[in-house]
Amino acid sequence: MPAMRLVFALAVTVAVIAAGTATRAGAHVAPSVDGNNRYLKLTPLGDRVRLAYTVFYGEVPGAILRKTIDTDHDGTIDDAESQAFGAALAAEIAAALEVTVDGARQPVAWSQVVVGMGTPEVAAGTFSVDLVAWLCLAAPRGPHQVRLHDRFRLAQGGETEVKVEDSPGVTIDHARMGADDDLGYDYKIIGPGGPLEDDGLDLQFTAGATSVVTADAVCRGAAPRGMRSPAVLAGTTTAAAVLAGIVTLVMRRRRQRRRRS
Repeated sequence: MPAMRLVFALAVTVAVIAAGTATRAGAHVAPSVDGNNRYLKLTPLGDRVRLAYTVFYGEVPGAILRKTIDTDHDGTIDDAESQAFGAALAAEIAAALEVTVDGARQPVAWSQVVVGMGTPEVAAGTFSVDLVAWLCLAAPRGPHQVRLHDRFRLAQGGETEVKVEDSPGVTIDHARMGADDDLGYDYKIIGPGGPLEDDGLDLQFTAGATSVVTADAVCRGAAPRGMRSPAVLAGTTTAAAVLAGIVTLVMRRRRQRRRRS
């Protein structure tokens, strides 16, 4: 499939995701004053689950951290310094996540690491780190189970919110974290640790015939009969990278619309 046709097809696919996703409110991502918050969102698709993980450093701890990120002590945080911090944090979080997909342990590999400093000035406060990973299913569509434990000990941990968000063609059969069985699949914890570390999140869902499937270099499972596998774009840019960018853009626009409404 030519590159432009592939990009167009993926754009249409993600537009369908945005149009058909349930309209429950998203995670209330916000900074704190003296604590650090964490937000996880899992979105099942036809052949994978999108895991979005955000750490939001509060005003006071963020101001302290900024001084350590500014390694050359020039009063500003450049892209190299912020990305070095983000890469180190991403590796630490990935090592602390225990993910089992369809009964098999799966390591977490981040496809996106975005450090949002807001301002490069060291004399500032709150900032965030946004991470995205794709958890590949054993086979496209059908029933699946994902179990996730998060043993990352966030310093000065404040609020943790875990949300499961469905997509077109996907039915959430069961989502439970510890003793919490929220019908809206939105779980909140105050303080470090808790059920996400001990009991973990148990997610069971069924991906139907209309669920989104994109066979690529990330999730190499064979596409269902009648579907064509996307080609690799521009040598190293895969269809998954395009999909990740479009999904992130669509999710951001949806959140903006909700804030305005």
